Amino acid sequence: MAPLGNVSDHITLVRRMARATGTNLSAAMQDGTLATDDWARMVTNCRGCTCAETCRSRLTTLDLMEMQTSAPEYCENRATFDQLVRQRAE
Repeated sequence: MAPLGNVSDHITLVRRMARATGTNLSAAMQDGTLATDDWARMVTNCRGCTCAETCRSRLTTLDLMEMQTSAPEYCENRATFDQLVRQRAE
């Protein structure tokens, strides 16, 4: 198993992907939709992803004015982002 990536780098990647998908992590944490353990799991998932450089590159070139409807298929947190967006819309 490959070593996990740098925590700070992956916190940034998770936050950037959240913005790109229209996921409001702060609101989800405040209303209890996203627990601290869930947040930690998202960062850990990202740290173990083999596509971190692809993600970093994609997020760098992505015009955040054009939000994606979902995280890329390779994203370890895609299902969580999708769920959080759905829950906020309800």
